[in-house]
Amino acid sequence: MEVKLSKQQRVTVNGAEDIYPIMRQILRRENKIGQGQEHFWMVGLNQANKILYIELVALGSSNMAGINPREAFRMAIYKLAVRVIMVHNHPGGNVKPSYEDQDLTDHFIQAGKFFKVEVIDHLIISEETYHSFVDAGIFKKLQESEKWILPYKLKERYRKERAIEIAKALKQKEISITIIAETSGLSIEEIKKL
Repeated sequence: MEVKLSKQQRVTVNGAEDIYPIMRQILRRENKIGQGQEHFWMVGLNQANKILYIELVALGSSNMAGINPREAFRMAIYKLAVRVIMVHNHPGGNVKPSYEDQDLTDHFIQAGKFFKVEVIDHLIISEETYHSFVDAGIFKKLQESEKWILPYKLKERYRKERAIEIAKALKQKEISITIIAETSGLSIEEIKKL
């Protein structure tokens, strides 16, 4: 369900401090209906990091890890967002991320790569405060994680690593760079750098 935004709420987002006040307003409004329930939103941004939409993806779930990336990225694809921010609340007020929160973020970072929509942060909010995965340094670690990498991406990486090994071995034997390129599938420029 898309959240109705005022013109003042369609701001340019440079960091968590820009999105939190808007999300706190939305949380307070939605808490009148679903107080005590977790809410999970996706915030879509355009090329200039201006808010395109905020969509409530899940409500009342005790396990946010069950959120499907297809559902979460549906509006991003439809609205042609280039970046998204994940936001959810912890009704108890403790905004410390759980293992499940981190795993969901890791999964969505990889899904975003597949959908060509970059995930740039995940905020856990309460009415008093928030936790930004970027500000806490967790996000960078999750971007480097390989847990949710798609199998075809891993195969491509392994294929490339194997080609480099072969090219290095052939280069040590002083085989022609042209022949190495034909054999390994690497470009001549890549081989020269080895």
